[in-house]
Amino acid sequence: MRPRMNLNMPDVVVAYVGGEVHALDPLNGATLWCTALPKAYRQSTGCVLVEGDVVLAGVGGRLYCLDLSDGRILWVNDFPGRGLGMVAMATRLQSTGSQPAQHQQLMAQRQAAAGASAAAAAAAV
Repeated sequence: MRPRMNLNMPDVVVAYVGGEVHALDPLNGATLWCTALPKAYRQSTGCVLVEGDVVLAGVGGRLYCLDLSDGRILWVNDFPGRGLGMVAMATRLQSTGSQPAQHQQLMAQRQAAAGASAAAAAAAV
């Protein structure tokens, strides 16, 4: 089967299977990286969301944040006292349909707001 050549094809496809997050090459399905999630049961159902340069994986009452480039776990939130149910998640940007320019604009706005807050704090001292 010949790979589909489409200018709208994603850079990477991410899947959750059996306690692991897998990044796949969208042209041939080859595994780019695979990360086992600590405390995730092999039989558990999970969901993933790619946003910007991170992968969010919700499984077993926990939310994992992984680096999209290499699968390294950046942080985990165990939601203490909330049980081990399914994790639903959303971000301000939507993975399907979000444009890089929109993401860059949002990041610039956040940086400007952070700079303004720092300047106001410094002026107050």
